[in-house]
Amino acid sequence: MLRNNFFLLLVFFATPTFAQSDETFSNWVPNNWKLSDLEKGDLNRDGIDDVVLVIEERNPDNFKANNGSGPSILNLNPRRLIVLLGSQNGFKELIRRDALLPSEHVEDMGCLADPLANGGVAIERGNLTINLQDWRSCGSYGVVDEKFTFRLHGTRFQLIGYDRSESSRSTGERSEYSTNYLTGKIKISTGLNDFSNVKAKVTWKKRQSTGTFFLDDITLQCDSADPAQKNNWCQ
Repeated sequence: MLRNNFFLLLVFFATPTFAQSDETFSNWVPNNWKLSDLEKGDLNRDGIDDVVLVIEERNPDNFKANNGSGPSILNLNPRRLIVLLGSQNGFKELIRRDALLPSEHVEDMGCLADPLANGGVAIERGNLTINLQDWRSCGSYGVVDEKFTFRLHGTRFQLIGYDRSESSRSTGERSEYSTNYLTGKIKISTGLNDFSNVKAKVTWKKRQSTGTFFLDDITLQCDSADPAQKNNWCQ
């Protein structure tokens, strides 16, 4: 009996804490939207946790029937990224981005898994990271993993790193590319294989573009073969 009363007492004191936390961040979740992800960490190195939110619209019109391979219903609802800086007085919005993060599904690409399912948005070592994956249950054995790393510089998040891995689920062959935007160098590792322990061939090259890129105005898609994007982050 005493043990049960102790358990109920813990629940009683714990419940308001969670309720207050949920209420705090619900201020940034509009009606007909949902909170998909919440990450905490110190982004401005002041010793106080900051918060990154990923929210998703729940518009019924954006759920589409899929007559091809993949799930029977495609969720095409847009996602929004919000960064909140914490202080002793609460949280203040620093940035919000629409049309940045991909939706769970893509129309006419039912075999494509949710690009945010394996990594997504995170705070790592005081940096904001966005991890995307191109993985398809049909039509391709290829897998592409991308990681964007942003560091807070003043009031803007500067792109400081981009890592890309291209691999085959059938052969295990894999290549890796790692760009450091602070040094302007790209490390290229080829000859890797997920099925065997082989040593990579490593080469280095210099970035063509010398531009500086920030989270508030970049897109996560870049075509290195497009001359119009010669000064983009992928060059």
